[in-house]
Amino acid sequence: MRTEGLFAAATLVTLSILCLQSVAPRAASAATPMQKITPAYSDEVLNNPGMGIYCFLTGNEAELPVNAWFYPLVQIGYHRADWASLQNAGDGEGHYRFDEKLKPLFDLWVTKWHKRIAFRFMSSNMHSQSEYVSPKWMFDAGVPYVVHKGLYVDRQVDPVFWDEKYLAAQDRFIAELGKYLDGKDGLEFIDIGGIGEWGEMHLSRWSTQELADTGFTPDRYIAAYRHMIDAYVKAFPHTRIFLNVGDYATINDYAAMRGVNFRQDGLNPQGASYDVGPRFYREYAKRGILCNYEMYAGYEEMQQRKWDLIKTFEKGLEDPISYWHINLLSYKQMLNPPDDYRQALKLLSAKLGYHLAISELEVNQQVGTGRGIPGRIVIRSTWQNRGIAAPAYSYAVQWMLKDATGKTVVETLTYPRTPTTRWWTDVPVTESALLRVPSDLPVGTYTLAARMINAEKPAQTIELAMKGRQTDGTYALASIEAKPGALAAARLPKLDLEKDVAGWVPVTGMTLTHASEGYNSAGSVKVAGRQPGKHWDYAYLPLGNALQPGARYRVTCWMKVADWSAKDLPPYVKLGLNDAKGV
Repeated sequence: MRTEGLFAAATLVTLSILCLQSVAPRAASAATPMQKITPAYSDEVLNNPGMGIYCFLTGNEAELPVNAWFYPLVQIGYHRADWASLQNAGDGEGHYRFDEKLKPLFDLWVTKWHKRIAFRFMSSNMHSQSEYVSPKWMFDAGVPYVVHKGLYVDRQVDPVFWDEKYLAAQDRFIAELGKYLDGKDGLEFIDIGGIGEWGEMHLSRWSTQELADTGFTPDRYIAAYRHMIDAYVKAFPHTRIFLNVGDYATINDYAAMRGVNFRQDGLNPQGASYDVGPRFYREYAKRGILCNYEMYAGYEEMQQRKWDLIKTFEKGLEDPISYWHINLLSYKQMLNPPDDYRQALKLLSAKLGYHLAISELEVNQQVGTGRGIPGRIVIRSTWQNRGIAAPAYSYAVQWMLKDATGKTVVETLTYPRTPTTRWWTDVPVTESALLRVPSDLPVGTYTLAARMINAEKPAQTIELAMKGRQTDGTYALASIEAKPGALAAARLPKLDLEKDVAGWVPVTGMTLTHASEGYNSAGSVKVAGRQPGKHWDYAYLPLGNALQPGARYRVTCWMKVADWSAKDLPPYVKLGLNDAKGV
């Protein structure tokens, strides 16, 4: 590229042919005394959206003592029930008693206990004591079925899940359910429950003959699942949805494509059923899919099978799990559990989901005030996720300066350059922020504090794995002294390019000479030449330690193009500031 131009400047500037080279980090630190803070890590239970330990919700747990040892650990009540249980006997289609059946559960778990709630409504359930897990009116209307034996009843009527009439009936039910539940305060997630035994991805009671007689094919089954996934996505746009995944990779992938998360109800010491952790969870978690485990068996059955409980939990924690169903003991048994159960739950609470914390903080020791110059607090924070899964949402960080009374005097909201959805386990993430302090800030000692929030729901603060959480969700991090005129912004030297080009360094192939002609001036810098390859910078000026970290500068110049022979864009002004390494 060949170029030639004239420059005259009152101050320093970076152009399409000029580049500034900034101060080295050491020099900056010397100019601005910094302090390094290592916040205290905490392994306390975190109660955050998009993660949590949950247990069966029946309504019978209303008398549980709130001081039970497991009370802070179990954050979500999980209600799994028959589809037909949402109606009274004899009710027809559309006559759902959602408020009558579900409101008491919300009243107890959400309103009284300030916890969260989740649901699954099943169309087939061998544990049910009812003949009709799906409503009888549906079969009376012509939906085909097969009759199976339940665990507690001799006769259970199960629908043909891939039949069009059945899918249409489910569509209408899911739509009604969504109208009542979607976005409801305290609702954490809902499972897809209308297909397969227990709403899971298998047909354990179906014989080969029954499958043949009802027109089953794998493709019809896949199509039925995709249909139902679409129905839930449409009905629950504001609610997290889970699909109990199995061996059907095509169904799992379609669910992920529609934003549906993964759940598996078969965790044992060898891993989960269908080996879903290595096969699906680890890959899809990188695509933002949340993963959820339930134990294969209760505590007593695990003892009978000689399955080690701690090893089972450790195996599950090898996968990026955000939710965990501890379907092991009844609430009464949980009050005085075996030692390994108590140990397993504490292990789980310390790792499940995301545990975000500032591992190191570098910030000013002091900030200048007065003289009409705003002060700036430079913040460099290194974060670490000590959990096993990344958050499902891209959170923001509020940095604030508080006075001695705890009042916030200035704050700023920052969005991490690496979004929190990509904060992987034990991978440090370094972020920078700048807190601008008004020039009339009173002299005194202030506290730098921070909190993580959902910027779209500012009242939703995220609990961090750090000690010292305050009632407003903030964490006190460092003390900063406001002093008169301390660290006032330095001005760049005025460069008189009318006289000479001292200090400027041309890059390979370029020349810098002083010219007598200028723009309303007696002189200028003439830049000319042709450099090999395609480059943006033609000359640069080292600044040494002239720049103050966090300060703001204005650089201006005039450019006059004396000769331009290229056929593409003419020379133009471009600002470029490089660090001490030339980056």
